[in-house]
Amino acid sequence: MTMTIDDALPGGNIIVQFQSSREAVLAPDLRDTSTKWFYWKFRVRFSEPGRYVFRFAPWSAMGARGPAVSADQGRTWEWLGTDAVDFATESFAYDCSAAGEERWFCVCIPYLQTDWERFTASIPAGAATMAELCRSRQNRPVECLSIGNPDAPRRIFLSSRHHAQESMATFTLEGFLREVMDNPDDFADFFIFAVPFMDKDGVENGDQGKNRRPHDHARDYGPDSIYPEVKAVIDQVNQRRFDLILDLHCPWLRGGPTNETVYFVGTFPPEAQQGLEEFSRLLAEEAPPDAPHFPADNLLYGTGWNTANNYTQGMPLAFWANNCCDWKPQGISVEIPFANLRELTFRPANAINLGRAFARAARRFLRQQRPQ
Repeated sequence: MTMTIDDALPGGNIIVQFQSSREAVLAPDLRDTSTKWFYWKFRVRFSEPGRYVFRFAPWSAMGARGPAVSADQGRTWEWLGTDAVDFATESFAYDCSAAGEERWFCVCIPYLQTDWERFTASIPAGAATMAELCRSRQNRPVECLSIGNPDAPRRIFLSSRHHAQESMATFTLEGFLREVMDNPDDFADFFIFAVPFMDKDGVENGDQGKNRRPHDHARDYGPDSIYPEVKAVIDQVNQRRFDLILDLHCPWLRGGPTNETVYFVGTFPPEAQQGLEEFSRLLAEEAPPDAPHFPADNLLYGTGWNTANNYTQGMPLAFWANNCCDWKPQGISVEIPFANLRELTFRPANAINLGRAFARAARRFLRQQRPQ
Protein backbone atom coordinates (compact mmCIF):
# COMPACT_ATOMS: atom_id res chain seq x y z
CA MET A 1 0.00 0.00 0.00
CA THR A 2 1.49 3.33 -1.04
CA MET A 3 -0.57 5.46 1.36
CA THR A 4 -2.03 5.12 4.82
CA ILE A 5 -5.14 7.05 5.89
CA ASP A 6 -6.29 7.72 9.43
CA ASP A 7 -8.28 10.27 11.45
CA ALA A 8 -6.36 9.97 14.74
CA LEU A 9 -5.77 13.70 14.93
CA PRO A 10 -7.61 16.61 16.60
CA GLY A 11 -10.98 17.05 14.93
CA GLY A 12 -10.43 13.91 12.84
CA ASN A 13 -13.35 12.36 10.96
CA ILE A 14 -13.32 9.85 8.11
CA ILE A 15 -14.62 6.44 7.05
CA VAL A 16 -12.52 4.59 4.46
CA GLN A 17 -14.91 2.56 2.33
CA PHE A 18 -12.36 1.34 -0.21
CA GLN A 19 -8.64 1.82 -0.73
CA SER A 20 -6.15 0.82 -3.42
CA SER A 21 -2.56 1.92 -3.88
CA ARG A 22 -3.49 5.28 -5.42
CA GLU A 23 -7.21 5.77 -4.78
CA ALA A 24 -9.57 5.84 -1.81
CA VAL A 25 -13.35 6.04 -1.53
CA LEU A 26 -14.30 7.91 1.62
CA ALA A 27 -17.30 9.15 3.59
CA PRO A 28 -17.81 11.43 6.57
CA ASP A 29 -18.46 9.69 9.88
CA LEU A 30 -21.92 10.95 10.86
CA ARG A 31 -21.85 9.49 14.40
CA ASP A 32 -24.99 10.90 16.06
CA THR A 33 -25.95 13.28 13.24
CA SER A 34 -29.46 12.48 12.06
CA THR A 35 -29.00 13.62 8.43
CA LYS A 36 -26.23 13.54 5.83
CA TRP A 37 -23.72 16.28 6.46
CA PHE A 38 -20.33 17.11 5.04
CA TYR A 39 -17.57 17.50 7.64
CA TRP A 40 -14.43 15.33 7.26
CA LYS A 41 -10.75 15.58 8.22
CA PHE A 42 -8.01 12.99 7.83
CA ARG A 43 -4.26 12.41 7.59
CA VAL A 44 -2.39 10.64 4.79
CA ARG A 45 1.18 9.35 4.78
CA PHE A 46 2.54 8.63 1.30
CA SER A 47 5.29 6.04 0.75
CA GLU A 48 5.76 6.88 -2.93
CA PRO A 49 5.51 10.05 -5.02
CA GLY A 50 2.72 10.28 -7.56
CA ARG A 51 -0.92 11.29 -8.01
CA TYR A 52 -3.51 10.08 -5.49
CA VAL A 53 -7.29 10.41 -5.79
CA PHE A 54 -9.80 10.70 -2.93
CA ARG A 55 -13.44 10.28 -3.85
CA PHE A 56 -16.61 10.90 -1.83
CA ALA A 57 -19.26 10.29 -4.55
CA PRO A 58 -22.19 10.23 -4.19
CA TRP A 59 -21.62 12.31 -1.04
CA SER A 60 -21.60 16.13 -1.29
CA ALA A 61 -18.25 16.80 0.37
CA MET A 62 -16.22 19.26 -1.73
CA GLY A 63 -16.12 22.93 -0.81
CA ALA A 64 -16.02 25.77 -3.30
CA ARG A 65 -12.19 25.85 -3.27
CA GLY A 66 -11.66 22.14 -2.86
CA PRO A 67 -10.25 20.70 0.34
CA ALA A 68 -7.99 22.50 2.75
CA VAL A 69 -4.49 21.00 3.03
CA SER A 70 -1.83 21.30 5.71
CA ALA A 71 1.85 20.40 5.29
CA ASP A 72 2.80 21.20 8.92
CA GLN A 73 0.52 18.90 10.92
CA GLY A 74 -2.37 21.31 11.13
CA ARG A 75 -0.64 24.52 12.14
CA THR A 76 -1.32 26.28 8.82
CA TRP A 77 -3.74 25.50 6.01
CA GLU A 78 -4.42 26.53 2.43
CA TRP A 79 -7.09 25.69 -0.10
CA LEU A 80 -5.92 23.00 -2.51
CA GLY A 81 -7.86 24.76 -5.29
CA THR A 82 -10.51 23.86 -7.81
CA ASP A 83 -7.98 22.57 -10.36
CA ALA A 84 -7.55 19.53 -8.12
CA VAL A 85 -11.30 18.85 -7.81
CA ASP A 86 -13.86 16.94 -9.86
CA PHE A 87 -17.17 18.23 -8.52
CA ALA A 88 -19.14 15.70 -10.60
CA THR A 89 -17.69 12.84 -8.56
CA GLU A 90 -17.00 14.84 -5.35
CA SER A 91 -13.33 13.91 -5.59
CA PHE A 92 -9.93 15.56 -5.44
CA ALA A 93 -6.45 14.62 -6.58
CA TYR A 94 -3.21 15.27 -4.76
CA ASP A 95 0.27 15.10 -6.29
CA CYS A 96 2.80 13.80 -3.77
CA SER A 97 6.32 14.99 -4.58
CA ALA A 98 8.40 12.82 -2.26
CA ALA A 99 8.27 9.50 -0.41
CA GLY A 100 7.46 9.88 3.27
CA GLU A 101 5.32 12.99 2.77
CA GLU A 102 2.52 13.59 5.27
CA ARG A 103 -0.50 15.76 4.54
CA TRP A 104 -3.63 16.60 6.48
CA PHE A 105 -6.82 17.25 4.50
CA CYS A 106 -10.07 18.82 5.68
CA VAL A 107 -13.30 19.93 4.05
CA CYS A 108 -12.75 23.37 5.62
CA ILE A 109 -9.94 25.30 7.28
CA PRO A 110 -10.19 24.11 10.89
CA TYR A 111 -10.19 26.19 14.06
CA LEU A 112 -9.55 24.11 17.19
CA GLN A 113 -8.54 24.66 20.80
CA THR A 114 -4.87 24.89 19.77
CA ASP A 115 -5.72 27.77 17.42
CA TRP A 116 -7.57 29.55 20.21
CA GLU A 117 -4.60 29.04 22.53
CA ARG A 118 -2.22 30.53 19.96
CA PHE A 119 -4.50 33.55 19.71
CA THR A 120 -4.91 34.04 23.45
CA ALA A 121 -1.16 33.61 24.03
CA SER A 122 -0.64 36.73 21.89
CA ILE A 123 -2.98 38.91 23.98
CA PRO A 124 -1.12 41.57 26.02
CA ALA A 125 -1.33 41.21 29.79
CA GLY A 126 -4.45 42.85 31.17
CA ALA A 127 -6.18 43.28 27.80
CA ALA A 128 -8.66 40.45 28.36
CA THR A 129 -9.74 37.91 30.95
CA MET A 130 -9.69 34.23 30.06
CA ALA A 131 -11.92 31.93 32.09
CA GLU A 132 -13.89 28.69 32.00
CA LEU A 133 -17.57 28.99 31.16
CA CYS A 134 -18.35 25.43 32.26
CA ARG A 135 -17.33 21.83 31.66
CA SER A 136 -18.58 19.97 28.62
CA ARG A 137 -20.36 16.63 28.80
CA GLN A 138 -16.97 14.95 28.31
CA ASN A 139 -15.40 17.14 30.99
CA ARG A 140 -13.49 19.45 28.67
CA PRO A 141 -13.08 23.07 29.75
CA VAL A 142 -15.29 25.38 27.69
CA GLU A 143 -13.36 28.60 27.18
CA CYS A 144 -14.74 32.10 27.49
CA LEU A 145 -13.05 35.48 27.19
CA SER A 146 -14.16 38.89 28.40
CA ILE A 147 -12.95 42.41 27.71
CA GLY A 148 -13.78 45.51 29.72
CA ASN A 149 -15.79 46.28 32.82
CA PRO A 150 -18.83 44.03 33.38
CA ASP A 151 -20.70 47.14 34.59
CA ALA A 152 -20.05 49.03 31.34
CA PRO A 153 -23.18 50.66 29.89
CA ARG A 154 -23.03 48.63 26.67
CA ARG A 155 -22.63 44.85 26.69
CA ILE A 156 -22.08 42.38 23.85
CA PHE A 157 -22.21 38.59 23.83
CA LEU A 158 -20.45 36.66 21.04
CA SER A 159 -20.64 32.96 20.22
CA SER A 160 -19.61 30.50 17.55
CA ARG A 161 -19.62 26.75 16.95
CA HIS A 162 -23.12 25.86 18.04
CA HIS A 163 -22.51 23.53 15.08
CA ALA A 164 -19.10 22.01 15.64
CA GLN A 165 -17.66 22.14 12.13
CA GLU A 166 -18.44 25.81 11.35
CA SER A 167 -14.87 27.01 11.72
CA MET A 168 -14.85 30.27 9.73
CA ALA A 169 -17.27 31.68 12.29
CA THR A 170 -14.59 31.37 14.98
CA PHE A 171 -11.98 33.15 12.85
CA THR A 172 -14.56 35.95 12.56
CA LEU A 173 -15.11 35.95 16.32
CA GLU A 174 -11.35 36.23 16.82
CA GLY A 175 -11.26 39.23 14.48
CA PHE A 176 -13.98 40.95 16.51
CA LEU A 177 -11.94 40.51 19.69
CA ARG A 178 -8.74 41.69 18.02
CA GLU A 179 -10.42 44.91 16.91
CA VAL A 180 -11.69 45.63 20.41
CA MET A 181 -8.32 44.96 22.05
CA ASP A 182 -6.40 46.93 19.43
CA ASN A 183 -8.63 49.97 19.98
CA PRO A 184 -9.41 50.08 23.71
CA ASP A 185 -10.32 53.78 23.75
CA ASP A 186 -12.99 53.21 21.11
CA PHE A 187 -14.58 50.50 23.25
CA ALA A 188 -14.02 51.98 26.71
CA ASP A 189 -17.76 51.97 27.42
CA PHE A 190 -18.25 48.34 26.30
CA PHE A 191 -18.12 44.93 27.93
CA ILE A 192 -17.53 41.99 25.57
CA PHE A 193 -18.10 38.35 26.52
CA ALA A 194 -17.19 35.63 23.99
CA VAL A 195 -17.60 31.85 23.84
CA PRO A 196 -15.66 30.46 20.85
CA PHE A 197 -16.70 26.78 21.12
CA MET A 198 -20.32 26.24 22.06
CA ASP A 199 -20.05 22.53 21.16
CA LYS A 200 -16.58 21.97 22.61
CA ASP A 201 -16.69 18.18 22.51
CA GLY A 202 -17.92 18.16 18.91
CA VAL A 203 -15.16 20.53 17.79
CA GLU A 204 -12.36 18.47 19.32
CA ASN A 205 -13.85 15.07 18.46
CA GLY A 206 -14.50 15.99 14.82
CA ASP A 207 -18.27 15.62 14.96
CA GLN A 208 -20.61 17.06 12.36
CA GLY A 209 -22.49 18.87 15.14
CA LYS A 210 -25.33 19.81 12.80
CA ASN A 211 -28.62 17.96 13.42
CA ARG A 212 -27.18 16.02 16.35
CA ARG A 213 -29.67 13.67 18.01
CA PRO A 214 -31.99 14.49 19.80
CA HIS A 215 -31.20 18.06 18.73
CA ASP A 216 -28.05 20.11 18.33
CA HIS A 217 -26.72 22.97 20.46
CA ALA A 218 -28.30 25.56 18.16
CA ARG A 219 -31.78 24.24 18.97
CA ASP A 220 -31.33 24.00 22.73
CA TYR A 221 -32.44 27.40 24.03
CA GLY A 222 -35.37 27.44 26.40
CA PRO A 223 -36.37 25.99 29.77
CA ASP A 224 -35.34 22.40 28.99
CA SER A 225 -31.75 22.80 27.73
CA ILE A 226 -29.72 19.58 27.72
CA TYR A 227 -26.21 20.89 26.96
CA PRO A 228 -24.08 22.37 29.76
CA GLU A 229 -22.65 25.04 27.44
CA VAL A 230 -26.13 26.29 26.53
CA LYS A 231 -27.28 26.26 30.15
CA ALA A 232 -24.22 28.29 31.11
CA VAL A 233 -24.83 30.81 28.33
CA ILE A 234 -28.47 31.23 29.34
CA ASP A 235 -27.28 31.96 32.89
CA GLN A 236 -24.71 34.48 31.65
CA VAL A 237 -27.19 36.25 29.40
CA ASN A 238 -29.81 36.50 32.13
CA GLN A 239 -27.24 37.67 34.67
CA ARG A 240 -25.44 40.26 32.54
CA ARG A 241 -28.41 41.36 30.41
CA PHE A 242 -26.43 41.89 27.22
CA ASP A 243 -27.62 44.53 24.76
CA LEU A 244 -26.38 42.73 21.64
CA ILE A 245 -26.19 38.95 21.22
CA LEU A 246 -24.28 37.98 18.09
CA ASP A 247 -24.23 34.31 17.11
CA LEU A 248 -21.87 33.36 14.26
CA HIS A 249 -22.43 30.37 11.97
CA CYS A 250 -21.38 28.95 8.60
CA PRO A 251 -23.80 27.69 5.90
CA TRP A 252 -23.63 24.68 3.61
CA LEU A 253 -20.54 24.01 1.49
CA ARG A 254 -20.95 25.81 -1.81
CA GLY A 255 -23.26 27.26 -4.43
CA GLY A 256 -26.70 28.78 -4.25
CA PRO A 257 -27.67 32.25 -3.05
CA THR A 258 -26.97 31.54 0.64
CA ASN A 259 -23.71 29.58 0.77
CA GLU A 260 -21.14 31.99 -0.64
CA THR A 261 -22.15 35.27 1.00
CA VAL A 262 -22.13 36.87 4.45
CA TYR A 263 -25.79 37.06 5.35
CA PHE A 264 -28.00 37.80 8.32
CA VAL A 265 -30.75 35.34 9.27
CA GLY A 266 -34.05 37.18 9.42
CA THR A 267 -35.84 37.15 12.75
CA PHE A 268 -38.96 38.26 14.59
CA PRO A 269 -40.70 40.20 16.15
CA PRO A 270 -40.70 43.17 13.72
CA GLU A 271 -38.64 45.43 15.98
CA ALA A 272 -35.91 42.78 16.18
CA GLN A 273 -35.90 42.52 12.39
CA GLN A 274 -35.62 46.31 12.14
CA GLY A 275 -32.57 46.25 14.43
CA LEU A 276 -31.05 43.44 12.38
CA GLU A 277 -31.48 45.44 9.18
CA GLU A 278 -29.81 48.48 10.73
CA PHE A 279 -26.85 46.40 11.92
CA SER A 280 -26.58 44.90 8.45
CA ARG A 281 -26.48 48.38 6.92
CA LEU A 282 -23.69 49.42 9.30
CA LEU A 283 -21.71 46.27 8.59
CA ALA A 284 -21.94 46.93 4.85
CA GLU A 285 -20.37 50.33 5.48
CA GLU A 286 -17.61 48.94 7.71
CA ALA A 287 -16.78 45.76 5.80
CA PRO A 288 -13.42 45.77 3.96
CA PRO A 289 -13.02 44.96 0.25
CA ASP A 290 -11.68 41.46 1.04
CA ALA A 291 -14.73 40.60 3.17
CA PRO A 292 -17.75 42.55 1.89
CA HIS A 293 -21.33 42.33 3.10
CA PHE A 294 -24.40 43.21 1.04
CA PRO A 295 -27.75 43.58 2.87
CA ALA A 296 -29.53 42.26 -0.22
CA ASP A 297 -28.01 38.86 0.60
CA ASN A 298 -29.87 38.58 3.92
CA LEU A 299 -32.41 35.78 4.29
CA LEU A 300 -35.78 37.01 5.52
CA TYR A 301 -37.72 34.91 7.98
CA GLY A 302 -40.25 32.77 6.11
CA THR A 303 -38.03 32.32 3.06
CA GLY A 304 -35.55 29.62 1.98
CA TRP A 305 -34.54 27.39 4.86
CA ASN A 306 -35.42 30.13 7.40
CA THR A 307 -38.97 29.04 8.20
CA ALA A 308 -40.79 27.73 11.24
CA ASN A 309 -40.20 24.15 10.05
CA ASN A 310 -36.47 24.61 10.62
CA TYR A 311 -37.02 25.34 14.31
CA THR A 312 -39.34 22.53 15.33
CA GLN A 313 -36.61 20.98 17.50
CA GLY A 314 -36.10 24.17 19.47
CA MET A 315 -34.97 27.77 19.39
CA PRO A 316 -31.53 29.07 18.38
CA LEU A 317 -29.80 31.68 20.51
CA ALA A 318 -30.77 34.80 18.52
CA PHE A 319 -34.45 33.88 18.33
CA TRP A 320 -34.49 33.07 22.04
CA ALA A 321 -32.88 36.44 22.83
CA ASN A 322 -35.37 38.35 20.69
CA ASN A 323 -38.44 36.60 22.06
CA CYS A 324 -37.70 35.39 25.60
CA CYS A 325 -35.52 38.07 27.24
CA ASP A 326 -37.67 40.69 28.96
CA TRP A 327 -35.15 43.55 28.55
CA LYS A 328 -35.37 43.18 24.74
CA PRO A 329 -31.77 42.74 23.60
CA GLN A 330 -30.93 42.59 19.92
CA GLY A 331 -30.26 39.00 18.87
CA ILE A 332 -28.56 38.46 15.51
CA SER A 333 -27.54 35.26 13.75
CA VAL A 334 -25.05 35.57 10.87
CA GLU A 335 -23.76 33.04 8.34
CA ILE A 336 -20.08 33.24 7.30
CA PRO A 337 -19.06 31.28 4.16
CA PHE A 338 -16.39 28.57 4.21
CA ALA A 339 -14.36 29.27 1.06
CA ASN A 340 -15.99 31.73 -1.34
CA LEU A 341 -17.44 35.15 -0.58
CA ARG A 342 -19.17 35.88 -3.86
CA GLU A 343 -16.24 35.99 -6.31
CA LEU A 344 -13.53 36.21 -3.62
CA THR A 345 -11.54 33.36 -2.13
CA PHE A 346 -12.27 33.39 1.60
CA ARG A 347 -9.43 32.56 3.98
CA PRO A 348 -8.88 33.01 7.72
CA ALA A 349 -7.32 36.45 7.17
CA ASN A 350 -10.49 37.58 5.37
CA ALA A 351 -12.66 36.22 8.18
CA ILE A 352 -10.57 38.05 10.78
CA ASN A 353 -10.95 41.29 8.83
CA LEU A 354 -14.69 40.66 8.65
CA GLY A 355 -14.76 40.17 12.42
CA ARG A 356 -13.03 43.51 12.87
CA ALA A 357 -15.75 45.12 10.76
CA PHE A 358 -18.41 43.42 12.92
CA ALA A 359 -16.85 45.04 15.99
CA ARG A 360 -16.90 48.51 14.44
CA ALA A 361 -20.50 48.03 13.29
CA ALA A 362 -21.49 46.80 16.76
CA ARG A 363 -19.95 49.89 18.36
CA ARG A 364 -21.90 52.19 16.07
CA PHE A 365 -25.08 50.15 16.42
CA LEU A 366 -25.17 50.20 20.21
CA ARG A 367 -24.21 53.84 20.50
CA GLN A 368 -27.20 54.78 18.39
CA GLN A 369 -29.57 52.11 19.73
CA ARG A 370 -28.55 52.38 23.40
CA PRO A 371 -27.52 56.02 23.93
CA GLN A 372 -26.28 56.68 27.45
